[in-house]
Amino acid sequence: MLRYNLRYQLFLMGSDSVLVVLALALSSALRIHIDLGNAAPVTNFLIPPLLYPISIIIWLFAFGQSHVYLAHSSVSVGRVLRRIFAGHTLACLIFLGALYVTYRDFSRLQAVYFMALLLVFVMLHRLLLNPVRSRLRRYINTQRTVLVVGWSEGARRIGTLVSQSQDSGLNFAGYVWAYTAPQTADGQVLGSVDDLPDIVRRQQVSEIVIALKWFDQQASELVSRIMRLLEHDPVNIRIAPDYSELAYFHAKPEDFQGMTLVGLRETVLSPAERIFKRLFDIFFSLAALIVTAPIFGIIAVAIRLDSPGPIIFRQLRIGQHGRRFVIYKFRSMHVNADRIITHEEAAKFVKLPDDPRVTRVGAFLRRTSLDELPQFFNVLKGDMSVVGPRPEVTWLAEQYEWWQRKRFEVPQGITGWWQVNGRADKPMRLNIEDDLFYVRNYSIWLDLQIILRTVVSWITGKGAY
Repeated sequence: MLRYNLRYQLFLMGSDSVLVVLALALSSALRIHIDLGNAAPVTNFLIPPLLYPISIIIWLFAFGQSHVYLAHSSVSVGRVLRRIFAGHTLACLIFLGALYVTYRDFSRLQAVYFMALLLVFVMLHRLLLNPVRSRLRRYINTQRTVLVVGWSEGARRIGTLVSQSQDSGLNFAGYVWAYTAPQTADGQVLGSVDDLPDIVRRQQVSEIVIALKWFDQQASELVSRIMRLLEHDPVNIRIAPDYSELAYFHAKPEDFQGMTLVGLRETVLSPAERIFKRLFDIFFSLAALIVTAPIFGIIAVAIRLDSPGPIIFRQLRIGQHGRRFVIYKFRSMHVNADRIITHEEAAKFVKLPDDPRVTRVGAFLRRTSLDELPQFFNVLKGDMSVVGPRPEVTWLAEQYEWWQRKRFEVPQGITGWWQVNGRADKPMRLNIEDDLFYVRNYSIWLDLQIILRTVVSWITGKGAY
């Protein structure tokens, strides 16, 4: 639940980058004026320009791996400094390896000066920030309102811990009772589980903790009911302490001042991942549209000559967090396709090699996946991403069970994990399993892997019709 504000994370990363540059520049001056090594021309101790960005990337990566940029509530200054030292040690090893590959003539004494200066600079930076953190806590920590489900001893302990963590950005809203209304609650109980949607919107709740003594059948039904009640609300949901029945969701435990919390439903993408994914989507889509611009005109003429009707097919789809939007595709079916085969009949097989609804040009467009090209405009608009689960049609999404809606926790995409693992050859019931795999295992590298495999699938044409 604890997390730094994105602006503060960027501030820490930006200030550390400045310190890296400063330490590198000073190491050059120190090596020239404090000559403890072999004599050499001054030009030998000037920093190669490329070494500045390389060093910044190395230290930001190492600090990230050592949790230097993670939020904390009661972590001592000593522990923060130990995290910095661990990250700095890792970065030094990577830096020396990078020097061996790129700049072998770099002065070893100068490298020692740089690494020692940077460690001192970063630690002094954090020591100076520490007294300021308590005064600027509302700007440093992301403010989150927490609601606890339950009135047991464990539930009240969670409420107490949250109330004591206001300096870390947590605000305690109160409790809701799960099974029976408590006799005395001192005004802290705001209602029952059935009142959750109204309470969440009225109190602007961002975190819900379900306190369960044991995850039995009754508790399982309670969690399912809460998930259904809040399926349209962008609120994080956690349970404490038993999560064995939720292993399917790749539940992630988190220690909160000695109390174990489990992320049952929370944002899949971090703020930094969302920014990177969005920037990648914009640049990739612009490049794709520029490269394929001549093809658009050829396809438009072919569709118009092949069958009457619009060139672009528009359909209402379900996007991230259940938001509805209009998806664009080149029309590949006859305008009266729903009279040839109904939605109910189509749902039995999803796609057929000899679908009577598909036109001659449409069959080619589907086989080559060129009918999907206009969706890059959806990506530019922010409706979709290049990679993600396919946006579902509204009538089919309405039949989803609550656990299947997990696929809507990430941006819906043009291509995805199930497309590169069989595409249309796979039965529809297996597609959601692949979508949930993508949600559970999301990473930037997985997106790049899917894009590369999509290119291979496009070349071979396997599973597309």
